[in-house]
Amino acid sequence: MSLRVNTFTKVMGLIVMLLIPIIVLYWFSNRTSLEVVMNEVEKSMYKDLSYFAAKTDETASQLARSGLIISEDLNVRNLEFIEIASLYEQTDEKLRISDKLRLMNAASAWDTTISIYTPATKTFVSTNSYLHFNEELVEKNYSKVWKYTENVDKPYRGQPRFVRFITEPLDSTASKAGLIVEVSFASDELVKALERFKKGGKGDAVFVSSENHILSVKGSDKDLQAALLQQLDLEQLSKQQHSRIKLDKVEYTVSSVFMPELGWYLFDYLPIQDVVRPITTNNLLFYISIFFLLIGSTAAAYVLYTNVQVPIRELIRGVKKLKKGEYPKLKVFHPKNEFHFLLVSFNDMAKQIETLIQNVYLETIRSRDANLKQLQSQINPHFLYNCFTLIRSLTRLGKQDSVMDLALHLSRYYRYTTRSEKQSAYLREEVDLVESYLAIQSMNVQDLKFVIDIPEAMQMLEVPRLILQPLVENAVIHGVEPIGEGEVRVTGSQNDRYNIITVTDDGIGLTEEKLAQLRLQISMPPSEDKGCALWNTRQRMLLQFGQEAGLRILRRDNGGVAVELYWPNEQSFSAAPAAAAKQEVPARLRSNVEASSSDRDGGST
Repeated sequence: MSLRVNTFTKVMGLIVMLLIPIIVLYWFSNRTSLEVVMNEVEKSMYKDLSYFAAKTDETASQLARSGLIISEDLNVRNLEFIEIASLYEQTDEKLRISDKLRLMNAASAWDTTISIYTPATKTFVSTNSYLHFNEELVEKNYSKVWKYTENVDKPYRGQPRFVRFITEPLDSTASKAGLIVEVSFASDELVKALERFKKGGKGDAVFVSSENHILSVKGSDKDLQAALLQQLDLEQLSKQQHSRIKLDKVEYTVSSVFMPELGWYLFDYLPIQDVVRPITTNNLLFYISIFFLLIGSTAAAYVLYTNVQVPIRELIRGVKKLKKGEYPKLKVFHPKNEFHFLLVSFNDMAKQIETLIQNVYLETIRSRDANLKQLQSQINPHFLYNCFTLIRSLTRLGKQDSVMDLALHLSRYYRYTTRSEKQSAYLREEVDLVESYLAIQSMNVQDLKFVIDIPEAMQMLEVPRLILQPLVENAVIHGVEPIGEGEVRVTGSQNDRYNIITVTDDGIGLTEEKLAQLRLQISMPPSEDKGCALWNTRQRMLLQFGQEAGLRILRRDNGGVAVELYWPNEQSFSAAPAAAAKQEVPARLRSNVEASSSDRDGGST
C-alpha cells in the first residue's frame, strides 16, 4: 500500500472509528426510546380499550336488568290475566305499561326496543308501535343472553340487532313461559359508540363476535381487519392484553378485550409507524447530518493530507534515496507552508551528505580493523609470557624432552598466530592450536587431562583467530591448576539457530558472588589491574558476528565451570555488518537471542 493511501486511509479510519460509537450509541438510545414509547402507547391503548369495553358491557347489562325489572313488575304480570278484565280496562292497562316502557327506554343510553308478550292472553305491548308479535321470529331469535341476529321485523328495515329474552319463570322456554320480555337494540348503537371512541384515540377499533361477525365504523379498512383477525386468536390475545404482528411488511400493535355481557370482543389495531413517525423523522435527520459530517471530515482530511502528508512523503522519498546512495533534489511545495523550510534545508543537506557518509564509513572501517588488531595483540603476548615461564621451570628441572616437546608445540602455536593476513580462521585450525596449548599445559599440570570433541560439520566454520585459547587457558589456570588435577573438555554442537562451542572443567568452580562479578566485568572494558581475556573474546565475537553472538559462563552442578561461545549459524546469519544482520533476523528469534544475551553477556575473567 502506498504512503498516500495508507495515511489517508488511517485518517478516514480514525474518523469512522469516532463516528461508529456515536451512531451505535444513538441507535441504542433510539431503539430504547422507541420501545418505551411503544410500551406506553400499548398500555394506554389497552387501558382506553378496556374502559370503552367496560362501559359498553355495562350499558348492555343495564338493559338486561331493565328487562328483568319489567318482568317482575306487578302491572306487567297482570297482563297474564288481562282477558278477564273489560276491554276498557285492557286498553288502559296496556297504555299504562307502554308509558312505563317508554320512560325506561328514555333513560337508556341506546335506542332500545322493549316488547312484552303473554302467550296465555296473546297480549303484546312494545315501545315500537309498528311492531307486531311474530312467534316465528321469537323462536329463531330466542336467547337468554345477548344474541346478534339479522332476522328482524320489517319496521327495523333489515338492520341487525342484539336481542335478549327474559321469561317468567326465568328458567322456562319460550313455549312454556307465562311472560316473555324482549329487549333489543340496533347494532348501529355499537357503531356509533365506536365512532365516538375513535375520535379520542389513534386506532381503529371494531367489535368481533366468536362467529366472526364484525361491526366497524364507516370508512374503515375491512380487508385489513379481516386479514389481521385471520392471523390472531382473540381469546389468547385478550389474556396477554396486547401483541405485535407484521402484515405486508407493516408492523401493527393489536389489543383485544372480551366483553362477557355481550359475548363479543373489542379489537383495536394501530400501525407502529404512525406512532413512531416523529422519532423516525428525527432519525433520518440525524443520519443525514452524520453523512454530511463524514463528507466534511473527508474534505478536511484531504486538505490536511495535501498540506502536511505530501511534503512529509516527499521528505521520506528523499531519505529512501539517500539510503540507496542517491542524493535527490526535492520538490518544494506551498511557499507559505511550514514544510517549505524543511524541504529547502533537505536539498542543502543532500549536497553535503555524500562526502560525510563516505568519511564516516571509511573511519568506521579503519577503527574496526584497528580494534581487531589491538585485541589480538593483547592476547598473543599473554600466552607467550606463560610459555616462557614454563620453559624456565622445565629447564631448571632438567626435563630436556619436555622442553623439546614444548618448543615444538610452541613453534606450531606461533606459526599459526603470526599469520596476520586474516583476522579469522577455520575452526579446525583453532582446534589444532588448542590441542597444542593443552599439550603444553599438561606438562605444567601433571594430572591434567583434556578431551576435544568437535563435529566434522563444524570444522570448516570461520571464527575469529585465537578465540578458543583464552577460554581453555582460564579453564586450566583458574579451574584445574589450583587443585593440581582435573579434566578440560572442548565440545561443539549445532542447532537450527546457533553454533555453540563449550569449554568445561571440573576444577574448583565459582561462587555465586564471583559469578555475578564476572558477569558485571565482562560487560565493561578492562582496567589496568584486571584481566581482559574473556572481555576481549566477547568483543571479538560481537565484532565478527554482530549482536546475535556472545559468551556465556555457567556453574556446573558437579563442580567446575562451563563457558559457551555461540553465534548464529549459516541459516540465521550473513556476513553483513552487525546492524544489518540484526535487522535480517526474524523478530521472534531476535527477541529470544536478546533475552538470552542478558545471561550470556556475563561470563569472563
